[in-house]
Amino acid sequence: MGVDPGQSRVGLALGQDSLAIGLETVAIDGALAKIENLAHEKKAERIYVGLPISLSGAPTESTKRAIEFASSLEELVEIPIFVIDERLTTAQSLRLSQQAGKSARESKTFVDAEAARLIVESAIASNHSAGTKLGDYLARN
Repeated sequence: MGVDPGQSRVGLALGQDSLAIGLETVAIDGALAKIENLAHEKKAERIYVGLPISLSGAPTESTKRAIEFASSLEELVEIPIFVIDERLTTAQSLRLSQQAGKSARESKTFVDAEAARLIVESAIASNHSAGTKLGDYLARN
């Protein structure tokens, strides 16, 4: 399962075998409960939370918020939580949205779910070796 937390919205995606699908974008309020329910319902084996790192590789305020979100999620579920570098997923999603002819309003919900899909796709492509377990990331940073 892929999660792209933002300031006001969270993109959600699922992956299985070699397929990743963007599901939906939800408001940040209530997102943790939604993810908990969805992970249980879909029997998720791991959750990848996108980590917005600057292009230079330095953490940002968004990085801190994503870590706090992942930590809160980890308290709710008994599924391993991984953080995964998501540099440029939102920009890539926005390009895809524009290519699909979506309006700015339509793009808001599409972009977050699509970014989550790209996070899952990255994990699948790396045979699930991409990303770092949340606890290991916190221990190093």
